[in-house]
Amino acid sequence: MQVQLTSETSPHNSKQLRKPRKPGWRVVLGRAAWSRHTHERCDGDELKLLGSVSKGAQVGALAMTTEGEYVQVVGDHVTPLKTKEIAKAVANAPKEPNSEFVKESPPWLVDRKESPTPVVILKKRRVAVMP
Repeated sequence: MQVQLTSETSPHNSKQLRKPRKPGWRVVLGRAAWSRHTHERCDGDELKLLGSVSKGAQVGALAMTTEGEYVQVVGDHVTPLKTKEIAKAVANAPKEPNSEFVKESPPWLVDRKESPTPVVILKKRRVAVMP
């Protein structure tokens, strides 16, 4: 039995449908994203932390220098990034979730309320008296 190849199943068209996707930069904005990769900077620091950036195995915090260039920060190691590519990824980046929910602490970090002190009642023991 011969099978007729339609235009959808021909090997020539399947190559056109499946183009290898080039991995791009993935950016997530917000404090929760960059706090995994580096420590908080003071106000006078030359880096402004924006979020996290990743591409394949490259993962780190995304920061902007005072000159307006994007850099990847892992701990204290700073790697320059291509500004044009990162600017496009930042424009499409998801923002930090609603700040109302971020400010809430997880239940295991919240202090427990003071409970009233327990009341302890001591009862006398019965002592057997021998006649």
